[in-house]
Amino acid sequence: MFIISGFIFFVSMIGAILLMANNKMKTVRIFGVILAVLMLPIIVVLINYIVIVIDIRFVIFSILILIYLMAEFLLDRVFKFDFRSKPSTHVPYIIIEWAAAFSFLFGTIRLDATIGWIIAIFFWTFIVALIYYVIKRRKNEAITASAID
Repeated sequence: MFIISGFIFFVSMIGAILLMANNKMKTVRIFGVILAVLMLPIIVVLINYIVIVIDIRFVIFSILILIYLMAEFLLDRVFKFDFRSKPSTHVPYIIIEWAAAFSFLFGTIRLDATIGWIIAIFFWTFIVALIYYVIKRRKNEAITASAID
């Protein structure tokens, strides 16, 4: 369940970032729903590793992932708070996001090395998508700024 959740997480994150880069904000909401629903299997994994397996690493991985998924859900869906516009609120969010991404990466590698490396490809694709998004956003800001002048 953890491995499948990792695939869903990275595919959703990559899809959302690429859509945001191309200003398809209404479609991005679909991935927000997917990430919210992803909390359910992670809760099951967390309970499993607390009650049955007793593996502290996966308890920590699951908690970090849940913190990110809950923050994403609460800030974007419930409170509709624009936390991305201020560094004071965006930086902690980014730290939690990366903690979740690394938790999925390292957790999957610990469970199955082969599938872990496949997840690593998704992880690196996630990074490439973020770079693409930042470059495209800066380019659009430069075009907007030059059009105003």
